[in-house]
Amino acid sequence: MFRILKGTSPPHFSDRFQFISGSSRGANKRNLFIPQSKTLKDSAYLGAKCWNAVPSELRDFCDVKLFSTTFKKRLLTSIIDNENYRVDNVFSKFYDIPHGEDQ
Repeated sequence: MFRILKGTSPPHFSDRFQFISGSSRGANKRNLFIPQSKTLKDSAYLGAKCWNAVPSELRDFCDVKLFSTTFKKRLLTSIIDNENYRVDNVFSKFYDIPHGEDQ
């Protein structure tokens, strides 16, 4: 999304996104318009939702590498600082593997 909105991607990507205009809160935060999506899997819908969740101070960065490293650090810090975060390495929810039973 960063490269699309900074104009370093092909036009057919950037043409799918538009900033909210006017005097609304979304326009003041430089949010993207979120189009309606029947499946919630459309790239324009998901891209706009993700970009609008990025902290506004990160959106002003000009360098993609600086943006990426800063964003990753913030995400990892939020996980580390969250006392309720637990690693869940149980794969039985993806595969039908019974727990603690002999097969």
